[in-house]
Parts: sequence; structure tokens; C-alpha cells
Amino acid sequence: MNPEEVVLLLADEYSRMAETYDRNVTPHFAPIAERVLHAADPKPGELFLDLGTGTGLLACLVAPKVAPQSVVAIDLADGAIAAATYRAAGLGIKSIRFEMMDVRNIVYRGGLFDAVVSNLGIPYFGTDRCFRETARVLKPTGRFVFSEWGEFPDPPQEALMAALNRHRNPDPPRKLAEVRAASEFARTSDAFRGLRDPKRVESLLRAAGFRRVAFEPLRHRATFDPPESYLDFRLSWGVFEAEVAGMVPGSRDAFTKEMVRELRSLAKGKPLEADWLLYLYSARAE
Repeated sequence: MNPEEVVLLLADEYSRMAETYDRNVTPHFAPIAERVLHAADPKPGELFLDLGTGTGLLACLVAPKVAPQSVVAIDLADGAIAAATYRAAGLGIKSIRFEMMDVRNIVYRGGLFDAVVSNLGIPYFGTDRCFRETARVLKPTGRFVFSEWGEFPDPPQEALMAALNRHRNPDPPRKLAEVRAASEFARTSDAFRGLRDPKRVESLLRAAGFRRVAFEPLRHRATFDPPESYLDFRLSWGVFEAEVAGMVPGSRDAFTKEMVRELRSLAKGKPLEADWLLYLYSARAE
């Protein structure tokens, strides 16, 4: 398996779960998107590009700020684009152009955008290409603002991964085996670790042509009430949902009961709180 195969497989899984993801995951990421919005400071008439828009959360926040100008929002997952289009329609927003496009190959002319933004949408594989493309399509005075994950202890996630490993199907069908291999390839890759290291991200931004680069840590506390709702949150990612769906019935039931007990134990009689570390980046060519 190579990185390009992994990208396509994981995009398909994200696409498959896009509606569920938008319902269970996106609300927890909304405060992070608000921080990106504030840092990017969109103004009326500016042309914005949203990379890895997913289900359109950030694009829908930017659009009213830049009106009457449009927002271009791109993602590789067609299911996510469909969910994003539905989100914008529900909000009465008609000024976003959602397009299925690889953020590592942005098919727009150079020097077009006033700003490029992203909320947790930078790719592990080809981060350098994404940054070079971003620098190319920005105006000389343009700005690039985005959030990405850092490294931090994550007890609920660790409990989930341990339980998945204990109960997963030892003889998976071909599709599940491919998804499992793609997930493990990504999670253990140097590219995955690199995107979580702000110094390495800064280096890649400078190599892409951004002379002014700054980043700051973001601490976000996500709350899950009841604690077992964390399971709904994590199983809204295709790779995790596929593992649980692929378990034999007895193992699936045991996994669920074990996770409910573990999450309630971590919460200690209260709502479960997960403390996340992210970074907010800002980059300019001039």
C-alpha cells in the first residue's frame, strides 16, 4: 500500500460517513473553526479558499463575512461536499462554490485568493505540495490561516483503540482489511507525526515560500454527556465504524459494553471531558 492509495481509501470512508460525521463530530469542532475565523479576519469583498472543507463548517462561517464575494471550498470526499452543500442550503447561504478537488493540486490560477483557510483539513501525505499550491494561489499580500492537531495524552482515544484491537475481526473481509491497513499506514507514518509537530509544519511553510510564519497552541476541552456519547463521536469516522461493523456479533456487543464501562469510569460520574491540543497557524509570503 502506498500513500496515494491510503489517501483515496480514507477519503472514501470519510465520504461514506459524512452525514453522520456532520451530526456527531462537527459540533465539537465548531469552537476551533471560530478561532480560525477570528484569526483570518475576513472582510467584505475578499475571495477566500477553504481547504479540506469537509462538511462545510468553516466555509459557512466565512461566507457571510466576505459577502457579496463568494467562497471557494474544496475537498476530495464527494460525500462531504454533498453534506456541505446541504449545510449551506439549510443556512440560506448561496455564495459558496463547493468543489471536489485535491488540496495538493488546486486547479485555480496563481495569485487569485485574498486568503486561504482550513480547519483540520491539511493532508498528512503531500503536506509540502499543499503548502506550495496554497502559496501559488494566494495574492502576494494574502494570508494562510489554519488549525491542526498537536500531540497530547488522549485517554478516551487510547481506551477506544485498545478495545478495538481486542475485539476486532481476526479474519476481516477484503474491504475491511484494506481500510484497516490504510488507517494503520497513516497513523504510524512519519507524515502523520510531522503534521502534529509545529516546528516541522513551520519548516514546510517556509520552504513553500511563506516568509512570515507564526503559530500558537490552542487548548480545547470537548465535553461528552453522557460519557458514552464519545463512542458515537469516534464511530462517525469511517475507519472506526468499519472495524465495529466488521466484528462478529458477540464481539461487537462485548466491545460496546466494555467501552461504555470504560468511558463512564474515565468520567467519574460526570460528563466526559477530553482535553485537546491543537495549533493555530498564520503564514504570509510578505
